Amino acid sequence: MANIFDKLSGASKGVADMSKNASDTNNLKRKIAYEQERILEVMQEIGKHYYSNPNGDYTALCEDIDDRKRRINSMRNELQSIKGFRICSKCGTKFDEKYTFEFCGKCGAKLLSE
Repeated sequence: MANIFDKLSGASKGVADMSKNASDTNNLKRKIAYEQERILEVMQEIGKHYYSNPNGDYTALCEDIDDRKRRINSMRNELQSIKGFRICSKCGTKFDEKYTFEFCGKCGAKLLSE
C-alpha cells in the first residue's frame, strides 16, 4: 500500500516540477522579449539624438544597450539550464548539464557555473 502512495507522490512531484519549469521558461522568454524591445527603443533614441546632434555623447545609451544584452545572455543561459544544457558564453557551444568540466571543450573559455 505504501508503494502506491510513493509512486503517486513521485508522479505528482514530477508534474509540479514540469509545471514550475514551464512557468519559469515563459517568464524568462517574456523578460527577454521586453529587453529586446527596449534595446530597439534605445537604438531609435540614439538615432534621433544623433540626427539632431551628431557630435553628442551617447555613452550612457550605449551602456544601457550593453547591460540589456548581458541580461538577455544571462536569461538565455538560465533558459538552457532549465532545459538541461550549459552554453559557452564565448562560442555558443551547448553542453549537456552532465558536462562538469570548467572549460569549453571547443574554444577553451571558462564555463559559467550555475
